[in-house]
Amino acid sequence: MNLSPKALNEASNWLLFTLIVLEIFLVIIYLAGIVLIERPFELFDLDNKDTIPSFFQASQLFIIGLISLVFFICGRHSSQPPSQIFLLTVALLFFSACADEALKINYLLPIEDHRSWKSTYLGIAVVTPFVFYRDCIALWRIYRKAVLLIAMGWGVFVIGGIGLEILKDEFLQPKLSQFFERDELIPFFIEKL
Repeated sequence: MNLSPKALNEASNWLLFTLIVLEIFLVIIYLAGIVLIERPFELFDLDNKDTIPSFFQASQLFIIGLISLVFFICGRHSSQPPSQIFLLTVALLFFSACADEALKINYLLPIEDHRSWKSTYLGIAVVTPFVFYRDCIALWRIYRKAVLLIAMGWGVFVIGGIGLEILKDEFLQPKLSQFFERDELIPFFIEKL
């Protein structure tokens, strides 16, 4: 089955739009629970495992990891980008993020070490593009639009998902807790966008 580039592009754009709408819908349901019953609906709690948002996020991470692993195993072993080690690293990073999202491994850490996962994720998110800068540059030359979209997502992840968590915990926790009962909402919503 051969897909034309135009059909593949249209399908990709439709899939991206659908996933963004689903993410926003999950956040709206979460907010509705907080407004209506002063706590999230059990199946839509963004902070617990075994919930619909957790499964949805973990499945997205797993699929990205699986695609990278398939390219690593079945892809051509040539000097063209991306390198095999890059594909394997991306697969392993996304599989570990999937496991963390599905099982909430960071919550299993001892209480005094409960926040150490943030610096680990931040370090990985910042260092990985530098370690694989040749792959990133080569992919940029070939797939500018896709790499730009990935870079925007990466930036939102670093700034919205991790950066705001660290900022909130270290600097703004007392102020935010005065205004918001569920102070995880702002970083989570920004990460989802």
